[in-house]
Formats: sequence, C-alpha cells, structure tokens
Amino acid sequence: MPVAVAVAQAHCSDVTMVAAEEAAQLRGGIGMTWEHSAHLYLKRAESDQIAVGTSGFHRSRLSALIDLPA
Repeated sequence: MPVAVAVAQAHCSDVTMVAAEEAAQLRGGIGMTWEHSAHLYLKRAESDQIAVGTSGFHRSRLSALIDLPA
C-alpha cells in the first residue's frame, strides 16, 4: 500500500500543479484571473505540495520503498 500511495502522490502532485497553472494562465490571458477562482486552485496546489510533499520527495520515497539504487 505505501508503494501505491507514493506513486499516486508523485503523479498527482505534478498534474495538479500543471492544471492549476494552465487554468490561471488561461484566465490571466483574458484578464479575468482575480474574478475567477482559478487562482485559488493554484494557491491550494502550491500549499498542498508544501503540506504533503513535492513529486520529487515522493519519487525518492518510492525508490527507497522498492529498494531502487540511487
């Protein structure tokens, strides 16, 4: 189970940041960033990486769990 959690966290951390950044860029390009809640999702994605860990952290954790040499 810890291996599956590390894989999911590593993948979802990157995907969440890309999706939130692209949404903010799209709304910012048409001048509606603060009128739309997309900036809140970007802030939440960034704070989740601080609280839960970045994808790099989870990848290194995964390599330790499956005994992959550095």
